[in-house]
Amino acid sequence: MEIWRENERNELGGNMKNYILVIDEGTTGVRALIYDRDMRMLDFVYEALELIYPEPDEAEVDANEIYDKTVKVCRAVVEKCGVAAEDIAGVGITTQRASWTMWNKETGEPLHNAVLWFDNRGRHQKQKYTDDPVFSGSFPGLAEALPGFYVPLILDKICDDSPEFAEELKKETTLFGNMDTWLIWKLTNGAVHATTGSMTSAGMIYDNEHCCYNLPFVGYFGFREEMLPEVCEETGFFGNMSADILGVEIPICGAFADQQSAMFSQGCLSPNTIKCTMGTGTFVDINVGSEIKTVPGLSSMISWNMGGERLYLLEGQSSTAGTCLEWAKNKLKFFDDFSEMDDLAESVDDSGGVYFIPALAGMAFAPYNDETAKGAFMGIGPGADRQHFVRAMLEGIAFAGVLFMEEAAKMGVGIDEIKVSGGVTKSRSVLQTMADVTGARVIRPKSVEATALGAAEAAAIQLGWMKPADVEKYLEIEQVVVPGENSEKLQETYQNWKKVVERTLNWDC
Repeated sequence: MEIWRENERNELGGNMKNYILVIDEGTTGVRALIYDRDMRMLDFVYEALELIYPEPDEAEVDANEIYDKTVKVCRAVVEKCGVAAEDIAGVGITTQRASWTMWNKETGEPLHNAVLWFDNRGRHQKQKYTDDPVFSGSFPGLAEALPGFYVPLILDKICDDSPEFAEELKKETTLFGNMDTWLIWKLTNGAVHATTGSMTSAGMIYDNEHCCYNLPFVGYFGFREEMLPEVCEETGFFGNMSADILGVEIPICGAFADQQSAMFSQGCLSPNTIKCTMGTGTFVDINVGSEIKTVPGLSSMISWNMGGERLYLLEGQSSTAGTCLEWAKNKLKFFDDFSEMDDLAESVDDSGGVYFIPALAGMAFAPYNDETAKGAFMGIGPGADRQHFVRAMLEGIAFAGVLFMEEAAKMGVGIDEIKVSGGVTKSRSVLQTMADVTGARVIRPKSVEATALGAAEAAAIQLGWMKPADVEKYLEIEQVVVPGENSEKLQETYQNWKKVVERTLNWDC
């Protein structure tokens, strides 16, 4: 990887260049945002992505669509903000984690649709490796423990389904990458094949403790070292975005996995600080410091590498949060607009005994870890109406986030303060429920675009505009929610909700 030279830093961070372009590629859409030197967002442009579900356990998106819409929103936001491309000092990139694709480095064409992070088709391959004496002998007991979203298992399933893809996988022209790697490679016209620790540590093909690819294991599934991207610091230099995009070359100065980016921008820089992002899914991240830690049911990942310092986190995640609300709006017609949710929920004193389990894509998270679980409404009586169902949904989404914090508390993490971000946290009911059950202060920033802000700050650090310690001064607080008078009642509801969860498990029996 090319070294960022000090004279280049000074030139690009000079007075003539006052803006950072952020590319925020999420599960359901791509956003481009412009930030100034004070980390204030000028404006953004968004384009939705068309998700593809070939089979019930499969979730994909066209990798070319991701790139094409990235270019589209970059051009559109520059025009919308009235910013000259020459005034953009650098680009910061943040993307969804664990989604991945493979492509031909000579043609630049994907070999398959990008596989999304909540794709669960790998579960159909477990028995194959459990029954394989060579695999079981080399890695005893491991096949049964692998989750259905594990990248090598999904790759193996695709190879079984498509002999043509299996043949392409063997060629030296094949490259692998998560969405950050794909975008960096495309934006630099194939000059840079790289990722970061925050991104690759989420894919379970990387040894997070020793910071190297787990080649003896993933090689069994067809991975080769030459197809894997170089792992760099989040505040690294990732080549120049081609002049084909905006008319001038612009350095890519930072890349950040979405959840770690939000964690960084919200000031979770010291051990035991917690952030909860509720967007498409729910992600609870706990900074555990410079030494890797493990808790059953929680994922251990790299938070970030900056200036030679590496931090780790523990994470609990549920793939359904905003997706539940989309389902309630579009399929069940509970409300016409998301702005109606809180008013409906607050129009009743409680959920009327109705409980909602947000397991629309299984409950593969601590402490249940059951991919066969199904979403459910339970406790429905003749007095239950639409308002009770909506309130139960918002409570259920909040409860799923609390589960992870409860697991973390078992390792001594104090839950005094929770920093939140993501579209779902605009809901008053969700935040109040979380505060009531945990007894913690819930802090929401003015902008819930914490993910994009973290990418802007990573680029700003590379440009020399700020230091990591400066993050706190850019965090503007909009709301602090404290436990209310219903805390005791909500805590009791939460305990009952956990009992209801047990009835939604083991649906393959």
